[in-house]
Amino acid sequence: MKRYISTFRIYSLALLLLLSGVAGAQDNAQDHSADLYKFTVEQDILNLKFEGNAAVKIKSASGYEEDIARTPYAAAVLTREEIENSGALTIPEVLRLVPGLFVQQTTNGMYEVYIQGREALPAGEGLRDARSKTVLVMINNTPVNNAFDGGVLWETLPVSLQDVERIEVVQSPSTVFFGRDAASGIINIITRSAESGKIGVSGTSQRSISPSGAHTSYSQASVGAGIRDKFLVRLSGSYNSTRRFQDTDYIYSQNRYVAADSLLFYQSTAAKTNLYGSLGRQDYALNSSVRYTSGEKFTIDAFLSSQHSEAQTIYGGFEELALARRTSSLSLANINGNFYNLHAQVSYMFGSQDLATGYPGYQFDAKRMNARLFYDFNKKNFHIMPGLSYQMNGYDDTAHQSGDSRYPDIISGNKSFNNYGVFLKAAVSLLDDKLTLDGGIRRDVYSINRKTVMNYQAAAGYSPIDKVMVHASYATGTLGNFANEAFDGGTRTNIDGSTWQRTVNPSLTGTQTRNITGGVRVSASDKIQVSAAYFTTTYTGLRSEKTFKDSTGVLTREWINTATKLKRQGVTASLSANVSSKFKVRAFATWQKTTFSDDTTASHKIYTPDYVGGLTAAFRTLLDRMTINTSLYMYGTYTMQTDRGAESIASKVIPDLKVSYKFWQEHSVFINARNFTNTSRKEFIYSDKVPALYLVGVNLNF
Repeated sequence: MKRYISTFRIYSLALLLLLSGVAGAQDNAQDHSADLYKFTVEQDILNLKFEGNAAVKIKSASGYEEDIARTPYAAAVLTREEIENSGALTIPEVLRLVPGLFVQQTTNGMYEVYIQGREALPAGEGLRDARSKTVLVMINNTPVNNAFDGGVLWETLPVSLQDVERIEVVQSPSTVFFGRDAASGIINIITRSAESGKIGVSGTSQRSISPSGAHTSYSQASVGAGIRDKFLVRLSGSYNSTRRFQDTDYIYSQNRYVAADSLLFYQSTAAKTNLYGSLGRQDYALNSSVRYTSGEKFTIDAFLSSQHSEAQTIYGGFEELALARRTSSLSLANINGNFYNLHAQVSYMFGSQDLATGYPGYQFDAKRMNARLFYDFNKKNFHIMPGLSYQMNGYDDTAHQSGDSRYPDIISGNKSFNNYGVFLKAAVSLLDDKLTLDGGIRRDVYSINRKTVMNYQAAAGYSPIDKVMVHASYATGTLGNFANEAFDGGTRTNIDGSTWQRTVNPSLTGTQTRNITGGVRVSASDKIQVSAAYFTTTYTGLRSEKTFKDSTGVLTREWINTATKLKRQGVTASLSANVSSKFKVRAFATWQKTTFSDDTTASHKIYTPDYVGGLTAAFRTLLDRMTINTSLYMYGTYTMQTDRGAESIASKVIPDLKVSYKFWQEHSVFINARNFTNTSRKEFIYSDKVPALYLVGVNLNF
């Protein structure tokens, strides 16, 4: 494995150097010496492109491109400029810049991301449930959620931050347009394309110099070429490696952390489950994208990727150790096409995964097919979009049979489940575009229990005066079933010889959500934008594990839908100020309250932070050569309860700083300080403390 990674890094570096040399030779063929430093202070200030919020577009909210300030839904967009300035190392980390998102770091480079807050059920909650399962994450409209047990394995995303053009976030159920698992909202990652008419080569590499000893490195290289305006081709590769912030592991029976070299005393398979306990994450990926455009009515985008990753995660329930290693090798092919208002998307993902390395029963081959087709009847200010969708998830553990009665096979063969959907969306602008109405309906059929699900959404936006927009929306969403719930059955044997069984509940349904949002956006001037929105979200059909004895007295466990309701309500506010072309500031905060009904274990606990917020400021100086970006991310105290117990996670303020300097043309060096005040409190139960991390890096662009 290490030999392959080393070979990959050598080839990537050689490719970058070769292409850099070619680009450099082309540049040297032209005489740039006369105008390299030919500018004035006046030019430096005036020739900068002003990018206010009104210029930012989003397509994921209503299904067609619109200004983010004009959408009637609660939504946000992270632009390329914000991503580059932030200094964030990974995609989930940069999502801390989005109002209303709660992001937890578990070990170095590993995160969990939620819209508003955690939706797991406290009573009987296991660590496997303490992940966001109702947020659909996509790459170019392709779902990448893990359909085995829900959530997103962020280290398996084949794209790095340097591949991302923008990230669109919709903070309300989006099931009508995007299907299963978008019950709380969506995060749509849009990748970069090559620039028309030129060859571009870029590379970024940064490495930690942290006193914590947590080795961290992130490297990426890409080359793109545009042939006129018709063909755009881009190739990229990335390699990331992080080590944990500590070398101890939590032991459940001891209720304490134990040094890694002592784990064998507590679990005989520790050498397999934690091959090296210092692992945070290690992954590499290769990507290619091709865009063909013929006029304004015909576009095809093809995206191919392949990745391999290892990561340390926290599942719980696996004997003694809190940490478990997981590995994935996945390939993805995705095609998006627009043909005279007919939109088609088809993707296929396949590969192998082991979600708990060293524990039998969790290794399998996986595949997924996703397809969506809709037509946009667009007449002036009117859109009507009928469409169809299909998704298939397949798992096969035939080649990885465990043969261990304590850990029987979860899939037990070659099995699959799918769902079909039909939807209709419509939108209209009235009163000289002052009033926008949007809505839709969707019907899904799930193959596991043959259940038919209906979901709805409706939204309205109104501008009573120029630069002010009042908006409101109502949406419902449904979570799909997962493989471990649909196929995990059979008898288990404990170490002492006693047995218990797990049964599959044929009537188990996905969690349902209902969201109401209302707010206002105000452009106080061309430089200042203010927004505030109230939201209330209700979760029903929450799932929990029930333990009982069957009619023969055998101890049995089964997934059930509980009567518990989770209700979350709060306010999200944000302020963006483009003070000048050199200085931009943005502040945001969410205040919320989460309550459970019909669950006495949750009556006096704070299971999600009562506030989450942030502040960013970007300043460019030294005639645009130096960029200083600082940010704060903060959240309040909350409690995580699992089947192993409960623990309070203290509030935290995380300050970050990135300073970059262009030493020649578009080439820059930078210093990146994450959590530079070294507030090392941990952010997730049984996980690592998270201290400061300092990195130095270089960014080359030819």
